[in-house]
Amino acid sequence: MKKIVKTFNNLIKKTIFKVENKTIDKFHVSNFNKYIIAIIAALFIYIFYLLIPILYDKNWVQNKIITQLSAEFNINLSNSFNISYRILPKPHYLIKDSKTALAEIKTLNIFISQNNFFNKESTRINEVVIEEANFSLLNDNLKMLYKNSDNKFSKKKVKINNSNIFFKDNLNEVISIIKVSNAFLFFDEKNLFNMLDLKGEIFNIPFKLKYQNTLDLKKKIEVNAPDLKLKVINKSFKTGEDLSTGTSNISILSSSINTKYNIKNQIVIFQSNGSRVYNSKLNYSGQLAINPFDLYLKINLENYKISNLFTSNSIINEFIKSGPLFNENISVHTLVNIKSTKKDVIFNEVKIVLRILNGKISFDNTLFINNNIGLIEVSNSDLFLENDKLILAANLSIEIKNTDRLYSFLNTNKRLRKDIKNIKLNIIYDFLSNEITFKNIKIDDNKVSNQFYNITEGFTDSNSNNLTKSRKLLNELINLYEG
Repeated sequence: MKKIVKTFNNLIKKTIFKVENKTIDKFHVSNFNKYIIAIIAALFIYIFYLLIPILYDKNWVQNKIITQLSAEFNINLSNSFNISYRILPKPHYLIKDSKTALAEIKTLNIFISQNNFFNKESTRINEVVIEEANFSLLNDNLKMLYKNSDNKFSKKKVKINNSNIFFKDNLNEVISIIKVSNAFLFFDEKNLFNMLDLKGEIFNIPFKLKYQNTLDLKKKIEVNAPDLKLKVINKSFKTGEDLSTGTSNISILSSSINTKYNIKNQIVIFQSNGSRVYNSKLNYSGQLAINPFDLYLKINLENYKISNLFTSNSIINEFIKSGPLFNENISVHTLVNIKSTKKDVIFNEVKIVLRILNGKISFDNTLFINNNIGLIEVSNSDLFLENDKLILAANLSIEIKNTDRLYSFLNTNKRLRKDIKNIKLNIIYDFLSNEITFKNIKIDDNKVSNQFYNITEGFTDSNSNNLTKSRKLLNELINLYEG
């Protein structure tokens, strides 16, 4: 290109400027005008140079692009697509409505090197930009991509904008969708690792993901979801053909969950490594099968304020509200044991049993225990989404082992005290509005009056409930109950 401009300038000096010297008295060209003329001429020559690829044979271009995409970027296009050449914003081939084995791509931009358009054989791809693509990934595809991630990416960037990733099960049904606003991947020659940087949204939750994979098989994944106040950092190292070891750190709200794990044949065995929830010590262990997703988890949480479970921004509430548990392809069995030594708590111990199977979530056999008074047991429970509401329907059985301790806790007048052993009722709790409704109340198998139900409506708004208000309402109910 420099040679072309230099040749043109010499030509200008020998012709136009020569004429100027001969006719200096009749016509004068200033130095400024000379430069303007040279720049405009050079610009036109440059534009003509950029247009040279239009003259290339279209079939040759198509074969060249297909070959280089496959060899350098592992992108295998079908032979049927519409291709055209554009010079803006920089020289590239525009491919419309192309397909690969895993994607349908509406727009594919292939940016090429400008080094030597006079020799079409020197055509080289500098960058690939994918726009408005739909990627469909089955479990087997994920295995293949995970295995291929151990190979070296191209040092030239592949960018993805405004696209979707559909994760499907073996029946070709969509499990989840990631909306990708922008992403890029390439091999970082300076630091010697593969790099994937993605910004997107899943289950309507915005997130950012960064993935690094060094050639010695060390991997690092970092996920940030600010709306959930969630940050995940995972590091792993491959120690054998089907064996990996690693650590994971999950920070959510004011909690830090640190895990050590081993993976063998897609089975993950894990345990806690100095985890904490707020200021409480957290121990856990379990096993996870990846395909299909099957989780067994046992958790022990010490000195945790159990009332935190029922706050609107608790970890459990936030995770359930996000929606990923309502999936027919997830199987979960979780046991959570929580003990509290705090004096100002209602329950000393909670045993939560969470089961998820075929999209159904239950808390059957969950226990809330007060060592001095009695316990509450959950049965026939169902957690579901209905009209944009997150609803828990369940039966509660309240066993009172020591009525004297109960009345002492409630500050009940001695003349109002009655001998109550068991209370059974149904509850409907809306997690999003934090409202609760009581139905089918029986005390020692006796039905209660309509006036009794009217008083229970004072508990409806859980946000306004406190210990003082609850004691007052419970004493009103005890007074109303005839025994």
